[in-house]
Amino acid sequence: MGHRALTGAGALTIEESARMVGAWAWAERRLYEVVGAWAPSTAYPAAKVWFSSASQHHAWRAQLWQERLPGRLVPAYPAPGGGAPAIELVRPGSAAAEAALAALAGLQGDGARRGAYCRVILPRTVVAYRSWQRRCTASSDRPVARVLALNLVDVMADWQEGSEILTALLDQPGTADDVGEVPGASLQVERMLVGHGLGPDCSGGT
Repeated sequence: MGHRALTGAGALTIEESARMVGAWAWAERRLYEVVGAWAPSTAYPAAKVWFSSASQHHAWRAQLWQERLPGRLVPAYPAPGGGAPAIELVRPGSAAAEAALAALAGLQGDGARRGAYCRVILPRTVVAYRSWQRRCTASSDRPVARVLALNLVDVMADWQEGSEILTALLDQPGTADDVGEVPGASLQVERMLVGHGLGPDCSGGT
């Protein structure tokens, strides 16, 4: 979500919540595609298994958000404007998010991919979900809050496991090239997300 929302913005409106659900359905689905495409080409068996598993977790989280689209399984979240089709909400939260995930998909080399994913994408997802969680209200956001709680546990487990695998692989002899790829790739993706994040800006600021 937008960077200003991390610093104390109030509860989301129905329209803002709808945008968040749609944007994260898109982001998780796109990450499923990107990470899943890495699995066959990685040179390390542990990373291959983890990429495949993490990809499926993105698919599961995307499905949870799809099920929470306004006007579908949650009547309390009607489509903005009184009837926009829910599927139209599934789109990038910003041009920066779309560009960053395109850049992530284009990374070459195991070190670059693991570094950008474990050191930028997963931690930013955790921060965004926690910020969103703080803006949920008990009276109207319970379905979304339940998904956020589930997704946070899932993302944090992937982040921890991925970071452990990344560190273990970089510590192996003969991985100097991988070590050199990590910071550059991480910086490339991070720069694209600074001030934007993977979700829409629902900070209420200008």
